[in-house]
Amino acid sequence: MTEPKTNHASYANNNGIGNFGGDSTKPTGKKDIIIQSLWTKPITDKVRMRDTLFMAALSLAYAHKSGYIVHMHTDSYGMKLLDGYGYDKLLPTLDSIPSIVPTELFAAGKFFAMRAEGAIGKVHVDIDVFLKKPGVLDKFYRDSRVDVICQMDEDMSLVNHSHIIKHMYALGYPASTRPNWNGSMNTGIIGFNNPILAAKYMSNYFDALKIYTQEKFEQYKKENKDACLSFDFILEQINLSYMSIGYNVHTLLPTKEPTYIADKIGYQHLQGNGKWDSSTKATVKRFLLNIDEKLYYRARLAGLKVK
Repeated sequence: MTEPKTNHASYANNNGIGNFGGDSTKPTGKKDIIIQSLWTKPITDKVRMRDTLFMAALSLAYAHKSGYIVHMHTDSYGMKLLDGYGYDKLLPTLDSIPSIVPTELFAAGKFFAMRAEGAIGKVHVDIDVFLKKPGVLDKFYRDSRVDVICQMDEDMSLVNHSHIIKHMYALGYPASTRPNWNGSMNTGIIGFNNPILAAKYMSNYFDALKIYTQEKFEQYKKENKDACLSFDFILEQINLSYMSIGYNVHTLLPTKEPTYIADKIGYQHLQGNGKWDSSTKATVKRFLLNIDEKLYYRARLAGLKVK
């Protein structure tokens, strides 16, 4: 995609969320299912949990505005917090995550949700991803030859450390990814139409969960103190980048000027720790209030339930 020329000054202070409106076209009716998940155990900070509830609400508001059916998979605590949000389905699937799974492997909730739904023909959308236009996922839903919609480049220099990359050998994958590629892959959307690629990716993660129980992960952290921060990035993101070589991968966002492109094509993923900035959090709340006032106050009420 060739980047359109524009004055980016208007995006300078909004932390990458982009414009409010997206596409004002009203969808004809909800039809395609997206999967979302919230595993509450990794979020131990009360303030971040409340912020997460607002991000989830905004993601849901955009998804419904764009015409998607939304199935949310969470745990019992999440069920109490998200009750009344208006998900098309709200399920306690993530109560099935065994206690031996380290909470540092935060993507586990995503994989358990995808497995419960069936990984073929549906898209998992992270709760910090905003679908701003109807049809933004049509390439996946309308073309069965598209195997996965997933990634954008994101700087994560830690993943290039040899003591982290060596983990890939433990699962039988070489320590190489795409040519001329450097950094992690910000995997905000994952959708499979190819059952072979889906099976490889899902089995890889669940195989890792068998190897790295909480006990073994504690040992891993002692041996590789710098590695633990990026451990799940390798399992969720780098392996997907490697395994998808040769498949028909559709990447929603390029690396340059992602905010402008997000407004152009209707997809935005908050990146890294920037989502916790005070200005970003304020913008999320403002957008939510403008899009769905009822859901905004529901998210505020949910925040009062955080313990």
